[in-house]
Amino acid sequence: MEDIEKKFPDTLKDVPVKMLKLVSGESIIAYVHDGNDKTVAIEEPMRLHIEEDQQLVFTPYLPFSEHALHHIDSHNVMLESDVSTDIKAYYMKILLDQIEGTETPSRPPAISTLKGTTTVH
Repeated sequence: MEDIEKKFPDTLKDVPVKMLKLVSGESIIAYVHDGNDKTVAIEEPMRLHIEEDQQLVFTPYLPFSEHALHHIDSHNVMLESDVSTDIKAYYMKILLDQIEGTETPSRPPAISTLKGTTTVH
């Protein structure tokens, strides 16, 4: 397993959880480490997708990987963005529940406030 430097932020706002939009069209949320210009180092990635009823769903992105740290070539990342504190808190809850073996629903409880008004074509 690769060596991951552990720095603990003071607040949830300071936790480097970001959303990445990949050139493949996938959106993932992950703990992003400082890296170099050629790769983006991510830990505990979750795939984000929107169901037909405009509900946001989180699923493990690399569920069978033996490593915690993954490197994505930066040319495969179209967009990197910060996420809201609510989404960040839910993402962290999913990870903590996995460690404790607690069942977490696939959707955030307050997801109805995130429903979109667009139509699916």
